[in-house]
This record gives sequence, structure tokens and C-alpha cells, in this order.
Amino acid sequence: MRRFKWIEWNLGKIAAHSLSAEEVEAAFDRVLQLDERDDGSFRMLAEVPSGRRIWVIWRYDRDPDEVPDVFGEVEDAPIFVVTAY
Repeated sequence: MRRFKWIEWNLGKIAAHSLSAEEVEAAFDRVLQLDERDDGSFRMLAEVPSGRRIWVIWRYDRDPDEVPDVFGEVEDAPIFVVTAY
């Protein structure tokens, strides 16, 4: 199950483009194109439930020094949406 990290900053950025957190999260189930960028973030073309196509810039919010547990697993990092438009 995906987890998202929403803070006032990224909620404000998507709201400026008339999008809600729920719409952006739902877009992750309707991905049309996904590209990894040079900085390790992702650019995704997706569709919200209303049919509107949007671009989402996002990254995994993980600690670079995170150490796996004794079974060698690292918990799935939450998705941090940088912006969506």
C-alpha cells in the first residue's frame, strides 16, 4: 500500500493548480508515463478520477542512511509529491 507524505508546502503547491491530495494520490493508479529524472525524482503523466491528465513530480522520502532490519528489509518509503499540475 502506498503511503504519502503531505505537508503544508506541497499541499499548497498542488492546490495552486486546483488539485487535492486525494486526486493526486488516485492518479498513481492511472499512470500513463513515468520517467526518472537526473536528481532521482520522478516525472509522471497520470489521470485523476475526473479524467483530467496531470503531471506529477515526486520522489521517495527516504533517509539515505537507513539501515535494513535483521531480515534485510527496508520499510517502503513514503511518496513525497513535489508538485502536480
